[in-house]
Order: sequence, then structure tokens, then C-alpha cells
Amino acid sequence: MDWEFLSNPGKTAQYRRWFDDPDIGGELRRFASDQDVRVWIKDVPMKEYARAQEGIGNFVPYVRRRFRGADEIVQFFCGADWSVVPESVEGKPNHCLATDGNATRYVCWGKAGVLKDLIWAALNKAIDSPTRPGIVITTRDGETISQNARERHARLANHCGVDLDHLHRSMIDNPDLITDR
Repeated sequence: MDWEFLSNPGKTAQYRRWFDDPDIGGELRRFASDQDVRVWIKDVPMKEYARAQEGIGNFVPYVRRRFRGADEIVQFFCGADWSVVPESVEGKPNHCLATDGNATRYVCWGKAGVLKDLIWAALNKAIDSPTRPGIVITTRDGETISQNARERHARLANHCGVDLDHLHRSMIDNPDLITDR
């Protein structure tokens, strides 16, 4: 349903359909109040869905299409000789540690709409790190960022002592998809 491209009213309408569906909302209302069911649908499966599309979390094997993951971000931002430090990929915001074998660097990424969260996360890492943290603003097929906005992002990051770049990504068939159901 191209969830990421639905308008807020479109998402609200879909939440309502799920809530009204006897096999979804009907089952959930057996265990929680109407209000709790609405909040749960929005805050648990849909947030986990977004994380899974990034290759993060326990639900990665259940999404059909996703992005390539943190390796794509790190190699784009830091270079081909850099890789993700194992077990360092996390969300809120999406981030990881990257290494070239000698240095370690914090890298976080997300859409332009979460830039303030990315800058705050990077600033907090900058205080304790000998290397400059990085931010990658991502877009996907169907999304663009104007040149003026890109330049402003770069100026904001530079002012904060943080490196920033923009990466357009395309989704791929999930190589980790569980198909034996």
C-alpha cells in the first residue's frame, strides 16, 4: 500500500480499517481497550515495520522489500574500506558505529524530517568521540530534497561540527525474508 507515501489522513483511514477489521482490531480488543488498541497498532507494528525496512530489529525476516541496511550507509558515507561494527546497529535514530580497522566513527541516518533528532544524536556522540560523527539524510524512490534544503542541511551540520551527506536509496527484495510459512 506504499505506507510511507500515504498522507496523514490516508494513514488514519488505514488505522481505522485495521481497528474495525474483526481479525485485527476485533482480536486485539479482547486484550485491551479501544484506545490502547489504536495506540498499539500505531506505536508497535507500524514502527517495527519501518525499522524492519531499514534492516533493524526482530521483524526484518517478515518484510518483503527493504533497504540494503547499515552497510550501504557506511560505505557510502565513510568509503569502501569501512564497515559496520558488529552488533552496533540500533534505532531511535537509526545509527551504528563504522570502522576502517583503525578508527571508529558514529553514523546516523534518516529522512530530512528527523534532521533535528539526527543532529542531536550526533552532537551527543561528538562530545565523547575522537572522530567526527556523521549524518546521512536518506531519500527513497519517489522522494526528492531541493538543492536549497540540501545546502541548508549541510550548513546546519557544519555549524555543529558534524559531517553530513545525502543518499538516495532503492528498496530491494529482502534477502532475509522467511518464506516457509
